[in-house]
Order: sequence, then C-alpha cells, then structure tokens
Amino acid sequence: MFEDKRRQKRVRVSLPIRVKWSDNKGNRFEEVTRSIDVSADGALFPLKVRLTAGTLLELSLPLPRNFQKSAYPKPVYETTGLVVRVEQTGDPNSYRIAVRFRAVNVKQYRAES
Repeated sequence: MFEDKRRQKRVRVSLPIRVKWSDNKGNRFEEVTRSIDVSADGALFPLKVRLTAGTLLELSLPLPRNFQKSAYPKPVYETTGLVVRVEQTGDPNSYRIAVRFRAVNVKQYRAES
C-alpha cells in the first residue's frame, strides 16, 4: 500500500499563482495559473509549458489572512520554488508542476572556533 511520506499536510485549494522562470538561454517567461494543492513546503499547479525537474521558479501567491502571522501581514507570499516533479495531464498542452518552496534570504550561521 502507498505510504505518504510528506512532512506537511497538503490542502486542496485553488489560489492564483504567478510563476516566473528563465530558460537556459536567459529568456524570461511568466504564467499565471491556479494551485491544485498547497502545503507549507510546496505546491502543485498546472502550466502550459513543460519544465524540467531542478528548474528554479519565482512564485507569488496570495496568503489567506489566517496564514498571515506577522504584526504587519503581507497579502502576497513571494518565494522561490524548485521543480521536483512534472506530470503530463490528459491535455497535451498542460503539465502538473510540483514545487518545493525554498527559503529566501535565510542567513546561514556556523559555529565560531
């Protein structure tokens, strides 16, 4: 039987997502789509373009008020995401893209000797 090994629970929700990326020649692309599901670690959404695993995306999506935890909440969550899976759908011009969110502006610390 299939065992779900995800660290975070997925929520089926349709949120608008702005997706931006560059190809290997430096050409910039942008597509607006809607999520299929979202978790604290990532999201699944359709795109009209077939991307490859490992592609880095810039993502913008509205953050529902109950997820805005700071004193000065931002209505739009902006992050980067790494494509971890690409699935062909029944439509030859549509692909389901699974991304893992990446921390932006995370400081790395190391112990001083």
